[in-house]
Amino acid sequence: MIKSVSAPLSAGAADFSGRVQPNSLEEAAGQFEAMFLRQMLQEMRKSVDALAGDNGLFSSREARTLRDFYDDALANELASQRTTGIAALLIQQLSDNTMTR
Repeated sequence: MIKSVSAPLSAGAADFSGRVQPNSLEEAAGQFEAMFLRQMLQEMRKSVDALAGDNGLFSSREARTLRDFYDDALANELASQRTTGIAALLIQQLSDNTMTR
């Protein structure tokens, strides 16, 4: 069942591509973590595709597109859980509250 989204969109500034820019360091760090995980999944899929060849389960263009959508959703979900520690490390390194050496 498809659930409708009732949360209002944030009124953040958008860039030329229409994407909403993050309003805080935490949002930016979370987006970076998602991007990093997405790239990692993409590279892992490339190695599997190279081993599978043209006769693999996901050899069709449609199947690869659906798999890419799944990988995107998976990366966003993993980043929202912040279990890798990438966002926390970025926040620690870039926040103004850290002491300078």
